[in-house]
Amino acid sequence: MRTTKYVLFAALGVAALLLLTSDAAKDMRDELEDKAKKNAKKWKNKLGKIGADTSDTISDLKDMLSNEIEGLSDDARERIEGILDGSSKAAGKIKKNVSKQLS
Repeated sequence: MRTTKYVLFAALGVAALLLLTSDAAKDMRDELEDKAKKNAKKWKNKLGKIGADTSDTISDLKDMLSNEIEGLSDDARERIEGILDGSSKAAGKIKKNVSKQLS
């Protein structure tokens, strides 16, 4: 059992050495890097669209609550608007952080 572990770790070490030093491995790493950059741009665009859609929805909801709903007290409206403002700011921060991470 011990010998099997040593052989396994030795094989993993040789595989890692080959992946880090061979020309084929360099090509593979370059290809993976290119794919990662393309995927990062794709995800950044998708998350940006989701963020914009969310901001628009929150803005529409805020407008609807402040103008069209009757029967809510001014205090209730102000609290709901405060929650929506906080949600909008939090969504903006998340969007900014995700964009920074994907850049």
